[in-house]
Amino acid sequence: MNGSILRIDIPRGTWMVDVYKESNDNGVYELVYPVKEASISLQKDHLYGFDYNIAAPKQTPFKLFLDDEVLVEGKVGESGYVRGSGVL
Repeated sequence: MNGSILRIDIPRGTWMVDVYKESNDNGVYELVYPVKEASISLQKDHLYGFDYNIAAPKQTPFKLFLDDEVLVEGKVGESGYVRGSGVL
């Protein structure tokens, strides 16, 4: 297993970030407001996915990191809400 740091950089707002292995999810969010950083264990050669939900004032910048790698970067739009997913 590989220990990694999942981190969100955002000046204000609320968020939830979930990392899951293939199609299995343990139901625990890795990052939930106000926690901005968490240690996660990833097994080498396994596929992981992630989902994120952010609510913040429009134009609030945000970045989601895994260690030093930027997974997602953007700004909150007019709705004040951003939702997305990706693969690790």
